[in-house]
Amino acid sequence: MPKALINISNNSIVSSRHLNEEHIENLIRFSDRKEQLEENTLKSLHFHVSKFNDYCLTHNVIPLPLQDATVLESFLIKENERGCKAQTLRIYAWAVSKIHSLAGLEIPYFKTIITARLKIISKQEVKLGVKRKQAVAFSYDHLKFVNDQLDTNSLISIRNALLLNFCYDGLLRESEACNLFIDQIQKVNGLYNINITNSKTDKSLDGSIVHLSKFTSKLLPLYLQKVSVHSGQYLFKRVTPRGGKLETLKPSEYSPNPYDKPISTKTVELVFANTWHSITAYNQSISFEQHIDLPERPFSGHSARVGASCDLISAGFDDSLVMRAGRWKTLRMVELYTRGVNNKFATVREFRERLETMTNT
Repeated sequence: MPKALINISNNSIVSSRHLNEEHIENLIRFSDRKEQLEENTLKSLHFHVSKFNDYCLTHNVIPLPLQDATVLESFLIKENERGCKAQTLRIYAWAVSKIHSLAGLEIPYFKTIITARLKIISKQEVKLGVKRKQAVAFSYDHLKFVNDQLDTNSLISIRNALLLNFCYDGLLRESEACNLFIDQIQKVNGLYNINITNSKTDKSLDGSIVHLSKFTSKLLPLYLQKVSVHSGQYLFKRVTPRGGKLETLKPSEYSPNPYDKPISTKTVELVFANTWHSITAYNQSISFEQHIDLPERPFSGHSARVGASCDLISAGFDDSLVMRAGRWKTLRMVELYTRGVNNKFATVREFRERLETMTNT
């Protein structure tokens, strides 16, 4: 009988000690087919279940099967007191419930206790005016700064600039940027397109075509030339800390090319954050009139999606076109990202401006 039924990086999140044979078999079946879930979903499952397991251990409670839903409720209340918001608490509840479901188990009174508790916490957040943190906008002005500072002799400067241009042109999610393959790139009429496949909202192989700008189309061949000695499937590869050459990894059956090592989401986050710090330092060295407008918080991996969406709406593009560009299924995220600049949310202001213009003429 395997000790670890669901492995993430060789760590076990499920103990079979208190399960019967049927439940163990159910978990083994899933464990053998766990690739059906996205890697990030598996990591989230692992992290949140592990934290609940630690809580149960300190309270001498068996986490699987959980006999009393109030144990999970107490855990959620404690995490909420520590600063976790309702959205994060829902992920904890989902993860614990998911593990039980995979084993063929149910948590008694889950809906009447856990769902009710999450609603109470959500209502409290509304009353207190708690807002959901959203990625700050990485706009065209910020991208122009990056392009103006480009060092064409530096591999890391070229890679990072290309990454930011790709993210802006394609409204890319950080996970999409990490997993781009070179064969997803096509050249059409002198400019490049990328075919985004297996995205968060589109698991098909057909994908969505993203048209790259002239600047990005000029920068791409320069980057490909720099890494041409070490060909591979991934577009954005990891480089050494000093940024002079590609980072190597041990060859394996999955990645026989030691230089074909894709960047991680952490790398994407770091590139965006470092750009924010670079612009901050630049602003401190020039007069106030020349400052580049900058948000208070550093950029994150989704900042280009927010910034490009806002720029498009500000330029007069229709919400539905922005929705297609960002590969969203509904207008909800477009409205959420752009409500600060979207004129459709300023109907009364626009109406008053028209009236005042008519009155003054």
